[in-house]
Amino acid sequence: MNIDPKNTAFGRHETFPLRYAWLTKGYKAIVERPDIFAQPDRAMVKLGVGRNMVSAILYWLQAARLIDYVDGQAVPTELGHTILGEQGDRFLEDEATLWLLHWLIASNARLATGFYWFFNRFAFPRFREDELRAGLIDFVARELRIERSASTLKSDTSTLLRMYAPGDPSEPGRGEDHLDTPMSQLRLVEQTGQGREFLSTRAARPFLPPLALHVALAECFADDGKGQPAIPVRDLLYGRDAGAAPGAVFRLSEDGLMTALNRVMRAWAGCYELRDTAGVHQLYRVRDIPSPEAILQDYYRQEAAA
Repeated sequence: MNIDPKNTAFGRHETFPLRYAWLTKGYKAIVERPDIFAQPDRAMVKLGVGRNMVSAILYWLQAARLIDYVDGQAVPTELGHTILGEQGDRFLEDEATLWLLHWLIASNARLATGFYWFFNRFAFPRFREDELRAGLIDFVARELRIERSASTLKSDTSTLLRMYAPGDPSEPGRGEDHLDTPMSQLRLVEQTGQGREFLSTRAARPFLPPLALHVALAECFADDGKGQPAIPVRDLLYGRDAGAAPGAVFRLSEDGLMTALNRVMRAWAGCYELRDTAGVHQLYRVRDIPSPEAILQDYYRQEAAA
């Protein structure tokens, strides 16, 4: 999903990082009553959380592309049904689902703009929290050329760090988030122990589930409006045309991306090939790639039968 300065969102999470139970609870509530989020008092009772958390749950369901919300009515997307429905991974027990949800959020330039910016555009592997905040403020002012309050942008950077960086559970304000946010398990952002300094480096990440990269690649080819049969590996690593890059979102080194691509090609033989064309290393789409929903349905079906 490419970034559009006219269609961005910051700070809508109410400063609450995504928590394990929220997506499952929110999805179930919507299936039972599509207008539940239009009635905050009823939603508070149903979900067992406060008013601000109700808003946060609604936001994360949208940011992860699991529901559409229009005129007070919430409708699960096909992806939402596939992941959180009876045949999916309702309780987020499969690590591949967590990596997939990370991709769905970090590639969502429209509804999770700050998160998209961090994983696709912020290039510093070592940084302090104030440097991260300054980078987002500069990006919004110089590249998007829109006005957003400093406090709103600060809420995005602080929430992102609490959501992704495993911290000391004894540190004030971090213990509960650290224990309950699924994204910290991915270790894509780490606190160095030197004050408020963090690391988010590209690495081999041999534990990256091939499923997550396969779905990301399917979306990259689907988003290619030019109908090209190939994407340069460099674009998959660093991005192009302001779009999301799997290599950047999953924080893969060049060797790590190549290894991960080969794992995908072995797991889904006949979908992709790596070729050198006119000196450019490219990933080719050999045949039509199934939709992300079809890929996931097949994966969850096989996992259930295993």
